[in-house]
Formats: sequence, C-alpha cells, structure tokens
Amino acid sequence: MIYSLGEMLIDFMQEGSHYVPYPGGAPANVAAHARRRGADAVFVGKISTDTLGDLLHTTLKEHNILLPLPRSHKNTALALVSHQNGDRSFQFYRNDTADLSLSVKDIDTIVFKPADILHFCSLGLVAESTTRAAHHYAIQQCQNAGGIVSFDVNLRERLWPSLNAAYDAVMALVPHADIIKVNETELAWLTETQDVTIGMARLQTNKQLIICTLGAEGSEILKPNGERITYKPEIAQQVDTTGAGDSYIAMILASLSLSNVSFDTWLETHLEDAIAHASAVSAQVVQKQGAIPDINY
Repeated sequence: MIYSLGEMLIDFMQEGSHYVPYPGGAPANVAAHARRRGADAVFVGKISTDTLGDLLHTTLKEHNILLPLPRSHKNTALALVSHQNGDRSFQFYRNDTADLSLSVKDIDTIVFKPADILHFCSLGLVAESTTRAAHHYAIQQCQNAGGIVSFDVNLRERLWPSLNAAYDAVMALVPHADIIKVNETELAWLTETQDVTIGMARLQTNKQLIICTLGAEGSEILKPNGERITYKPEIAQQVDTTGAGDSYIAMILASLSLSNVSFDTWLETHLEDAIAHASAVSAQVVQKQGAIPDINY
C-alpha cells in the first residue's frame, strides 16, 4: 500500500489569457498516478468541504484512491501556475487552508504495516503547525512498522519564510527517508555543488536511494550500495511540466509496491526497469496539460 501524505489543491493553469482549474498537489498526484498503474493508494490529507474541495474529492474517488480522513471546513488551497517555454511559475494562496489542518490525531487513524510505503513532499513541512508535526509522526510510525519512506523535496521557495528555514526542515528528514527524489536545482541547493555526482553522494547520508531528475536530460540514480545509474530518455515535446516529477516517482513507488519483494531485492531486480518506465510515463505527462492527464501506463 502506498500512503501519500500531504496536500491536495487546485492548480489554476494558464491557458492563453485564462486560468483553468485542475486538481493538483504533489502527494495527491503521486497517489493518482500510482493507482492508475495498479498499485493500491491512500491519500492522507485534509480536503475542504467547499466547492473546490468537492472537485478534489471527486477526483480521488474516480481514481479509487482511499480517503481515510474527514474533510475540513477550511478553504481549499490554490496555486496559479503560469508557463513560459514549458517552465512553470507558481503563486500560492495557502493561508489557514484545509491541507494545513492535518494533525497527529489524524495520523493515529492510520495503521501502517510492513512493506507499506509512505510518500511525502516538503510543502507539508512549511508551517510550524500541526501539519509538520503530523509528517514527523507519520514517518516515525511507518518506520516503526517496517515500512519504506519516500521523500520528494519538491521545493516551492515562495511558501517558505526563508531558504534557510526550508533547508533546515528538509535536511532534518533526509536521514529518515529510504528514497529521496530531487531535481538538479534542489540537489545543488541542498549540497552546495553543481556537480550531480558529488551532490548525490553528499545527500546520501544514510544509504538511501537517491533519484535526481534532470528534465529532458533524463535522470541520475545513486543506489544505497554506491552504484550509479544514468538514464537518457527520448526527447518529448513539452506542453506542461506540471506533475512530471510526480508521475516519475509514482511509477517508482508503484513498481516497488507491486513487486512483492523486499526493498533490497527490488533494488537489484526491478529498479532499472522501473526507471525506464517512470521516464516513459513522465514524458507522456509533459505533452499534455495538467498534473494527472489521461495517458497510457
């Protein structure tokens, strides 16, 4: 089972002179893509009872994603996503919104089992509130049960009071993750080097699987045993890069969840195929609008 922890929000995507609402939020995107791949997925987050929350709730239900938590009466968080040459710029409206009401009490309703996967991103760590505490507690509970912890840094600088605050919050959890996904910009920020090879080695503080996505250039992977994998995909025409990284890590986690083997065994027998498939899926995602478009898996 994949437990995707954190926010679900509305992405208002720029289409010409207008903005069109799409379901979004990295953890929810991961759950949706993993479920489409055939893995069992749970979204562990708070969804609003407002009209936009109804849209998000319907989206998850349509994907047969389990929703164990009650909804919140607070408003849905929003993100305005504008594009230039396929690259994104985010402006968030996220003040006392539903996703920030996640609490330790909510996590206590989740019963993790061995081989379960907990996935989260850094947006849930922004607020010095119940949400950050809930993330720390969920990680502890998953690890205590013998599960796997996956961390996609997914930095959104504008949401943080400072980059130093973001750095401290992210690095506090790096040692507790089994899988860490970053892009090359995030890796350089966290490790103070532009050299991807050196950066991944620095980030690997506890024999984690490190995945660094490089956009159109593919990805670099550092296995717990120090072995490196370089993957170069076919070039895809980019329409919208929103959700590309989410679909990538979702395919990695779905492969692990569906394999029915231990993490160590999966690393040796399934990882390279999972990387190739993840790259192919994310290449499809960037050719369409929205974070969870209709594609082939």
